[in-house]
Amino acid sequence: MNRVKRRRVLIADDNEDMRVVLRSLIESLGAEVTEAANGGDLVILLADGQEPVDLLVTDVRMPWATGVQVALSARGAGLTMPIIVITAFGDDRLRDLVQQLGAATLLPKPFRPDEFLSLARTFLSA
Repeated sequence: MNRVKRRRVLIADDNEDMRVVLRSLIESLGAEVTEAANGGDLVILLADGQEPVDLLVTDVRMPWATGVQVALSARGAGLTMPIIVITAFGDDRLRDLVQQLGAATLLPKPFRPDEFLSLARTFLSA
């Protein structure tokens, strides 16, 4: 398996079970994981800037701010890490917003673990 070492992934999802699954998948690639339980926590972790984020995985619908709102703000602040946006509520408007982020992919829920791992591996290997 193509392992990824010393990469930092930030996962943001208000569903704890989903964060556990995503953490397990990312850690199977050898990457370090930091978690945010809502949009507010995500803003704080991105603004902290003490450690670079190599990949952001964010749900769309979360308390305090949506994942897309935070991602757009991060891009406006000059952060360029790739982003995987996950959602059970995708539509054309959301796809357009995600395309505007650049280096971002919309992944509809439910998704297969191998599908997520393939995307994460691609972004982390770049």
